[in-house]
Amino acid sequence: MKDKKYIYNVLFLIVLMAGTGYFLLKDQEITEIIKYIKQADKGYLLLGFCLVIIYVSFESIIIHYLMKSLSYAVKFIHCLKYSFIGFFVSAITPSATGGQPAQLYYMSSDGISMAVSSLVLMVVTVAYKVVLLVLGILMFVIKFDFVMEHISNIALIMIYGVAVNLVVIGFLLFVIFKQSFAKKSIGKFILFLGKIKILKNHKKLLKKVINSISKYEDGAVYLKEHKVVFLVAFIITFIQRIALFAVTYAVYRAFGLTGYSVVEIVILQLIISIAVDNLPLPGGMGASEGIFIIFFREIFTSAYITAGLLLSRGLSYYLIIIMGGIITAFAQVTRKKRVNDKQINSHS
Repeated sequence: MKDKKYIYNVLFLIVLMAGTGYFLLKDQEITEIIKYIKQADKGYLLLGFCLVIIYVSFESIIIHYLMKSLSYAVKFIHCLKYSFIGFFVSAITPSATGGQPAQLYYMSSDGISMAVSSLVLMVVTVAYKVVLLVLGILMFVIKFDFVMEHISNIALIMIYGVAVNLVVIGFLLFVIFKQSFAKKSIGKFILFLGKIKILKNHKKLLKKVINSISKYEDGAVYLKEHKVVFLVAFIITFIQRIALFAVTYAVYRAFGLTGYSVVEIVILQLIISIAVDNLPLPGGMGASEGIFIIFFREIFTSAYITAGLLLSRGLSYYLIIIMGGIITAFAQVTRKKRVNDKQINSHS
């Protein structure tokens, strides 16, 4: 059943990719784009590739570090596998909702207790969201006029992105540090919605929400007792995010272009990330490309904009999908083989 779901998601992703590719390339000279891509400086493209590897591997470092802090011995190569699986499944599911459940699934199949893996991934989630919030604040402090000039072009989608991120961060912090109050207030709200007939099966939803909040209890205790551990996770996540956003700068320099700083280009990619992170589209596909063209048309110039988009998204998104897909498929095959071997041994 799970395999079928992944296949449907991949098929939907392919259809979405085809549609996005058509609208991007329908009025373009393909031969010109290919020429520009071939002319791009390979050294800077290699730098872009290295930044992508840093992005993925730094999450693995966080997972490995958190596991170690919980006295749980896990090989780094396995942590790298979990990261690639998480990024791949996130990339093919709307609003990146499938990544962590897939990571939990493969961690569990490797013998890691659900309590430990849930706690580790919860800390990863909180660090990721807090870093995005801090980076969002910093971009206004560093380049207020520059930021305002660009977000005015995507006002509605930006408001949506900021609002959803603030709600998610607020909810996470709320349920972690104010659990009893969270249970009471959210519980009363769900009961109220059920009473006025807005929610059907509100009792079932209430039970599910209370159970979900309870799962954060260990996380709350852990974060309160291990502030330094969370600080380390925050710093690594901060570098990780910057590395991914800087891929576009490497592509920009690969075309021999100058005039915009790495800070400005990182800020623009940050804005795109905040805007599309929670859209019900795999990897924000379509929206990411559209905003990229709006933001970077002047920066890359009309000659290089399409080639720049293909290389930037190719490295920072599609390359991760390809690598993650291969690793996920390999992990699934080896897991099934391990299960079959156990069944054979149990019958022998």
